[in-house]
Amino acid sequence: MIIIKNLLPITALCAIVVDGSAECVHQPISLCSSQEGMEASSEESATMISEPHKHFPRQIKHIVDVADAISPDAIGLPDDQSYPVIDISPWLNPSISSDKEKEDVVKQVLEEATTSGSFNIIGHGIDDALFDRLYTAARSFFSMSLEQKMGYSSGNNLAGFVAYRNESVASIHKSGSPKEQKDLRETFSMSSPTNNDGNVEGPHEFHNAISEYIEQLQSVEKAIKQIFTAALSSAKGIDLPTTYLKDVEEDATGLLRASRYPSTPGFEDATKLLPHSDLGTITIVASSEEGLEEIRDGRWYKVPMRKGELHVSVGEVYTMWSNGLFKNNIHRVGKEAKRNRISFPYFTSQGKRSSNVIGADVGTTPICSNGEEPRFPRTSTVDHLRKYMGAFTGEKMTCGMIKVT
Repeated sequence: MIIIKNLLPITALCAIVVDGSAECVHQPISLCSSQEGMEASSEESATMISEPHKHFPRQIKHIVDVADAISPDAIGLPDDQSYPVIDISPWLNPSISSDKEKEDVVKQVLEEATTSGSFNIIGHGIDDALFDRLYTAARSFFSMSLEQKMGYSSGNNLAGFVAYRNESVASIHKSGSPKEQKDLRETFSMSSPTNNDGNVEGPHEFHNAISEYIEQLQSVEKAIKQIFTAALSSAKGIDLPTTYLKDVEEDATGLLRASRYPSTPGFEDATKLLPHSDLGTITIVASSEEGLEEIRDGRWYKVPMRKGELHVSVGEVYTMWSNGLFKNNIHRVGKEAKRNRISFPYFTSQGKRSSNVIGADVGTTPICSNGEEPRFPRTSTVDHLRKYMGAFTGEKMTCGMIKVT
């Protein structure tokens, strides 16, 4: 019997999480041998990464340096290639879908999750009219005066409004440019459920649009996690319950961040959000405006964000839980992002947190195939964030809503 406690968030793209527990009572799951308590050393094993919060920034820097050496500028995909767009509707409508249709979706997701760690999805069931209301309401909110917007601030970066250049991915992923020491964006955050006490209620239309969007994302998140579970099960050759990756974080909720990247005189040549990978499980992004860029096949490419498509990216926690099978996606918001670009990243399992329990006894060990050795220690999203904050920002993680500066 495996007792799975719970998880948490990410840095300036951060969140919070709910602590829950679930007992796996299905067929045995091959978890890698527990390596809890291992001390890091200069002679760390090539197979065991005992300090992931130090490993990932080094990994990202190396990959970014290699990509920048090819060209620091992102390009569009060649004419003979198309960006992966996967129709997930067979998993949202299983009663009218065949096993083969669902298996085809799993194969496509597995291919992308194990290479670049990202893809776009359609067939998610969210109506274009809701997206239109969401963008219209967000533009109206962000066009308000700073004084008006500050009236919706909680003093917590993960609830309500956060002003322009008040967060910093550069605290972990460094930049030599003084213009890039702070994120060139402003945000408004709301966690699920939208009526929880920690949230700040924005203007009526904005609040209603965000609330409805978060509600509709719940079925999308569930389907995507079931697909990732099936992909993991297939690749490892083991029998995982369909809901495994959802059950690991059973009581965790998600966090939506409406983000605007204002066009600011003097900052035209600055990267709006530095290269990084998200710290959590998966991120679902809505944006029909240019600016998102990622590393695919060793170089920077522009991510096409067409209306009606959602973008899915793998975070570091899924990389660890899959024992390195799923690749944490490295991305940025580039210098050529559309003027006043609006986006809506939704960080799954990174909303409200109801328990004070953190540490080595929560989370899970990596999922391994027979004979596979673990490359990561047991971890949770909560613990992963806590170690990042301690090592790179000097902040201490507190329970409940977490302030990230």
